[in-house]
Amino acid sequence: MIDPPPGGAARRPAGPTRREIVEGVRRELELAGLEAPRVEAERLVAAALSLSVSELGVSGGERIDPGGAAAVARAVSRRLEGQPLQHIEGTVDFRRVRLVSDGRALIPRPETEQLLDLVAAWRRDRSAPVDALDIGVGSGAIAIALLDEGIAARVVGLDVSADALDLARENARRADADGLELRLCPPDIWSALETGETFDLIISNPPYVTTSEWNGLDSVVRDHEPRVALDGGEDGLDVIRTVVSGAAAGLREGGALFLEIGTSQGSAVMTLLEAEPSLADRRVRIDLAGRPRFASARRRSSG
Repeated sequence: MIDPPPGGAARRPAGPTRREIVEGVRRELELAGLEAPRVEAERLVAAALSLSVSELGVSGGERIDPGGAAAVARAVSRRLEGQPLQHIEGTVDFRRVRLVSDGRALIPRPETEQLLDLVAAWRRDRSAPVDALDIGVGSGAIAIALLDEGIAARVVGLDVSADALDLARENARRADADGLELRLCPPDIWSALETGETFDLIISNPPYVTTSEWNGLDSVVRDHEPRVALDGGEDGLDVIRTVVSGAAAGLREGGALFLEIGTSQGSAVMTLLEAEPSLADRRVRIDLAGRPRFASARRRSSG
């Protein structure tokens, strides 16, 4: 018979440390073929324990209780089932704003942050307050960033998805983005505006993936992000055509249009822009990887 330790009943074995749990999760994700198992393991464990990754790093020697271990197991199971990491974490950072992230809208991508850099550079040449229109507002990432950074004083955000608008509304509340007005719009987009309503800035990260490309997307994207935010039709340009064709009427003189586009669509989008005589300074610009990613134009002045 083994005598219990002094002071009472036999102690339960100590649980693993946070560092050991991270390493175990890393091995599991690596075996599953994930590309960055260490990074994902740290983020999953941190999210499950309601910690930041930095807090997890400095407390790696602390033991995890059974409840924490169960939370980690659930997070890992969701990831191995193919759910996006950002949905498991529940939030995503975009520029200076932390947004709720779930299946109601597209997860904001780093390339879209570069689109905001172009808009911020354009804004520096203007002294008057800017009214902006965000077409396909989704989670509210672009619209809220425009307000948060003082690029726009007011933003109207349009989306065909009521679920996306609900998410954008939630994120606007969290960010205290009082200058954001959200509207449900039909596929033709422009009928959502009031008669004669115009803007200094029109910006959009529209669906631009072709239908065939959408069918071939990784299941993490195809099965967990809304198709309406990704599938731009047979050539990926269905929504872009609608935006470009109505942009001049929706812009004030000297106002600007900024679009995120597919990397193979530069020439086609330039053709669309050039077909609109009221638009000038038409450009397609590259992203940080050197790929054509952004299109812009300016509404001509009548003088």
